[in-house]
Amino acid sequence: MGSNGHHSGLRVLVSGPAAHRVAATLEQDPAIDLVRADAAGAGSPRSADVALHVVETSSAPNIAEEVERVRELSDAPLILAAYGEPNGIVETGLEVGASDVVVLPQPTETLVFAIRKAAMATPATAHGKVVTVFSPKGGSGKTVVATNLAVAAARSGLRTVLIDLDLQFGDSALTMAVAPRATITDLATAAGDVDVAKLRAFVSTDPRTGLDILPAPKRPEEADAVGQKELAAVLVAARDAYEAVVVDTGPLFDGGMLAALDYTDQLLLICNPEVTSLKNVRIGLETIDRLGFEREKVFLVANRIGAPGGLGRKEIESSLDTSVAYELPDDPAIPTAVNRAVPVVVSNAKSSFSQALVKLEASVFAPAATPDDEEPRQRRVLLRGRR
Repeated sequence: MGSNGHHSGLRVLVSGPAAHRVAATLEQDPAIDLVRADAAGAGSPRSADVALHVVETSSAPNIAEEVERVRELSDAPLILAAYGEPNGIVETGLEVGASDVVVLPQPTETLVFAIRKAAMATPATAHGKVVTVFSPKGGSGKTVVATNLAVAAARSGLRTVLIDLDLQFGDSALTMAVAPRATITDLATAAGDVDVAKLRAFVSTDPRTGLDILPAPKRPEEADAVGQKELAAVLVAARDAYEAVVVDTGPLFDGGMLAALDYTDQLLLICNPEVTSLKNVRIGLETIDRLGFEREKVFLVANRIGAPGGLGRKEIESSLDTSVAYELPDDPAIPTAVNRAVPVVVSNAKSSFSQALVKLEASVFAPAATPDDEEPRQRRVLLRGRR
């Protein structure tokens, strides 16, 4: 990890009785960041891009049981590596659902190549969820919601990226006190197509939370270098590389916002309990409808509920003819957190805003139920939106 919090390589969870034989070597490779089985945040096993399970011999009797324990920690693509003769290792790899099998010893570059290949081999059906945060009125608290939502998702164990598509005046990195190594303009103008590997090379990581961030351009004029093609490529790569993609946007229906809508699974529309905000949100809803974006994907978030002189929930719903899906309270902890550049869900987890935001995150990024689900959800839906 660099001094500015930049994540320089793939996160690899190394496990198994022979893990020590490869860990020391991989630690020296700048393309690899090792994560620990007992860590949280940036080093948690849930944040791993690849799980590498290393055994002393392919005939070890407990490989399946060991891999099952690894799977309880991480669902990242698995590489099974074994020292010695390769007898039966391919069959064992198939039995445990490994993405690749490697017979050791191998040159470091060969093992790193296998890790990269496994990380990029995510099935097309395993797209991460893209949640866009938008408000057609400046000063709504949109960026506060987006950054804290992304941090809450990362802290819950999801591989998460925050993409700032307020291309002229985005300040997500500033809000997080992350000095970016690069911006979305640098990514869009770099040689070659934007893909998962290239995206990972340009994001910066908040070392406190493990959240990856792709910041907005440093100056407004740099926004012109980021076209619709590049925006689409960034969003496709992001949903392929991460489980949770949070997109912060500007207050306009500009190129960044329109590109985000094409890939958005859920749109959080932020409004404040004041007449001017409701007027803009009403126009925003009408524009969203004209663009053909499904209303079922739009969730109204009433921010700063309880502010002195502010409107109540019923008044907001009556004015907009739309149900409020989520409420976020007015909270004095927010200005302090913003000025200190520390997400409020980190600096004051017991505040009313933090508790409501964490519940919102649990609802937004709750795992989809399947007919075969018999076990209780690990991530319960704590707050359901009214529609």
